[in-house]
Amino acid sequence: MKLWPWSVWVAACAAGACAVAVAADEAPKRKSGQWEISSAVGGQPPMTEKVCIDAAGDDIALSAGSGAPQENCESATIKREGEAFVTESICKLRNSTVTSRGVFTGSFDSAYKGEVDTNYNPPMYGRAQVKTIIEAKLNGPCP
Repeated sequence: MKLWPWSVWVAACAAGACAVAVAADEAPKRKSGQWEISSAVGGQPPMTEKVCIDAAGDDIALSAGSGAPQENCESATIKREGEAFVTESICKLRNSTVTSRGVFTGSFDSAYKGEVDTNYNPPMYGRAQVKTIIEAKLNGPCP
């Protein structure tokens, strides 16, 4: 079963495949360096990857999209709620409407955590709902 893990969203969205409407000063920026990002999708064991981030071009808001190309999204937003950043999107992916809501907390210069709840209607790959748990920490400079 192939699902859209957060790490795939990061790559797809970093390449400009997702649109998120947000004020530039509102979206959190991760500190430049090598980040270790662990994603547990749908109760599966976490997948961990190391990613080099350049703070000048980083937009974590783009990292929480649905994985759908921007022309397939009717809405995608990020907003600050207290100490958290909340992302919400409604997109079409294949034949499903994908509704996602993520809540991200942390300093974003050394570590952050997030939970993304995604609903598929109709279900994709036999799943109507998927929860993704993300934990990320800065390891240091990129090699």
